[in-house]
Amino acid sequence: MLLYVVKQMGGGNLLIAPGEFEEPLESILESCSRLVCAQNYIHRFDIYKGEFIDVDLDLYRKSSLLYRTTLLEVISSPHGLKIKYPVEPWIDVPPDPRFKEKIILHRRKSVVWGRENKLFNWKQLLENIGYQNCIFVSRLKEEWNEFGFPQVEYYCPKDNYEHAQIIKASRLFIGNQSFPSALADALGVNRIFELSTGLDRKHFQISYADNVWYFANPWNGSIKNFRYLKIANSKSYHDLSTGEIALKVESYFSSFWKTIFLEIRFQWFFCREMCKRFVKYVYWKKIFKSI
Repeated sequence: MLLYVVKQMGGGNLLIAPGEFEEPLESILESCSRLVCAQNYIHRFDIYKGEFIDVDLDLYRKSSLLYRTTLLEVISSPHGLKIKYPVEPWIDVPPDPRFKEKIILHRRKSVVWGRENKLFNWKQLLENIGYQNCIFVSRLKEEWNEFGFPQVEYYCPKDNYEHAQIIKASRLFIGNQSFPSALADALGVNRIFELSTGLDRKHFQISYADNVWYFANPWNGSIKNFRYLKIANSKSYHDLSTGEIALKVESYFSSFWKTIFLEIRFQWFFCREMCKRFVKYVYWKKIFKSI
């Protein structure tokens, strides 16, 4: 996602330092360098060794927009970049012809709390689009095992470049808030996102492109009944099952009270976090004024 900032600011050298990476930096270079260096605005991709830097890409972590809007807007705001609709893809790779017209799936349930949205009915969605049309793509086979649909084919890409090629070739990507979803967003493919039930739900509630849909709950989503995709600037929907246009669809509730409970829980944690951030901001503002 941060490559968007690099491209918009004219390109340059990209250096990585220890932070929230789950792997050693050398492993990050090995898995990502082919994809990152394939972008013509990246001159060099390496580990940071104390060099002078022009742009600190970590500034977004202190942004006041964190949790309040899309991740792309959060990471762009510290650098004065405005998101202009529609956002064009900022990562480009040649599509892998083996996956042409396939639906690429990914879902990560472990590690980060809230990634699994229990209101997102994967079974109904897969029945509507056809299990045979789907492939679950991940470098971690345990994610496919956790997915719980063994009838869906599994494929392990050798690196992130091949993963990007696969997603680029697909006619649709479906996933929750994880790396492959960010990659699908950067590639600009047709995509559906299962939104988190955690604080970062709004990070993938995307409105800067017409070919992206999301679902948080029946009140907050542009995919209806796990079958109909809302057509931008229209009152009609694209039917995933038949390929036809539908003019009207009914609301979907797997469990009304579960929906109410999860939404209240989300709003509680969200409001609490916003209050904590506001109090912290006021506190430090007073400290600086007293100096």
